[in-house]
Amino acid sequence: MATATGVEHVGVRTRNIETTEHLRFDGVAAPPPPAAEEPSRDEQPVVAMFCYEAPDSGVGRFVTKTAHALARRGTLIHLFSCHPYESYVPGLSVHPVGPCTEDDLIGRVHEFTHKACNSFLRAFRDSTANVTLMGYEWSTVQAVSLLHGIKNLDTVLSLQSLERQRGGLDTGASKWIEETELTGMREAKSIIIHDPGTAEIIRTCMPDCAERIVDACPEMPMAGFQFDLDPGEVKARFQVGPVDPTILYIGDLDERYGANLLMKAMPSVLKHHGQARCIFVGDGDLLWPLRVYSRYLLLDHAVRLAGHLGDQSLYELIHAADVIAVPSIESTPWWPIEAAWAAHRPVVATAEAASALLEHERDSVLVEPNEKDIAAGIRRILSDAEFGHAIASRGHAKLEERYCENKAITQIERAIGIRVPV
Repeated sequence: MATATGVEHVGVRTRNIETTEHLRFDGVAAPPPPAAEEPSRDEQPVVAMFCYEAPDSGVGRFVTKTAHALARRGTLIHLFSCHPYESYVPGLSVHPVGPCTEDDLIGRVHEFTHKACNSFLRAFRDSTANVTLMGYEWSTVQAVSLLHGIKNLDTVLSLQSLERQRGGLDTGASKWIEETELTGMREAKSIIIHDPGTAEIIRTCMPDCAERIVDACPEMPMAGFQFDLDPGEVKARFQVGPVDPTILYIGDLDERYGANLLMKAMPSVLKHHGQARCIFVGDGDLLWPLRVYSRYLLLDHAVRLAGHLGDQSLYELIHAADVIAVPSIESTPWWPIEAAWAAHRPVVATAEAASALLEHERDSVLVEPNEKDIAAGIRRILSDAEFGHAIASRGHAKLEERYCENKAITQIERAIGIRVPV
């Protein structure tokens, strides 16, 4: 979720969370809904999930996938959300509480807390035996924390990132969100983290929470890269010839990602592969300097600055590329590497970009973060197509193993406390 910059009201608004039999919802008497399914005598696990985000958001898609997978594997899932979610899987019940209409983000989160807690208490009015509360992001912490206190239930918190990663903690709203995250982490039995950088911050800044971190197996949309495409047709969209060797850069256009190093490497690449072309996808502070470099180095015929591309167009370009270059000078997101492997494309990268992921000459070509080594790595692949296919194939196999759904869901089941056969 984006940083809540500029929100004026940051005080906690106390709302009544009903705990009696005759609940009232937003001041209107509500008929009691059907009770939540009771766990069977063999103590079938039940998870009450809470999600403020929309189904088409990144968090929402992860919630949908997790809820469906857990339900298919025998866990009863109750999802409490602002928006309706797909619920065609047996064992999954969705409880949409309706839109939240307060004027500011934190106000809307307070409203969601009120509605979601009352919805939960109505659904589980008879029993909460064997129920685990699972919150997604800071926006659900208040809800699971209140229910944890009322019902003495275990909680699990899933975090894609922390507020200090998204903003500078320079507003009252940001500070309040960080305090909310800290509360959720302190109370959670397990903290599911999706990014190594987030886990490192928690281990450094909140060491008392470190032992409860679960590094989630991330989800990679492998199917999204399976296209039967004509690479020449895709290249033509960028004024690149159908058989021109094409190098693709994906990422922010700043020095941390090394876009300038790749641009400076292109004269050496062209000296050996005169028809090579390089497409830069992304935007940032280096956009104009890169244009200057391109003109000064006489590269305008060989370089394309494509700007931002949407998912489908980007996936197709990855399929059409011959080499994916990741010239970062420090750790950056792994997505370009993983996307290359998903599309069976070879990778040239610096060790600084993803040293924990890449193996030199096995699933990638690792180079030093300078133009000379980057050019040599690209030439290594362009000069030996069989080698390029081999490292791309091994990268794809590693990706399939890393993002295996069963492995990811098993990890989440263990974080929740569900017994999983070894």
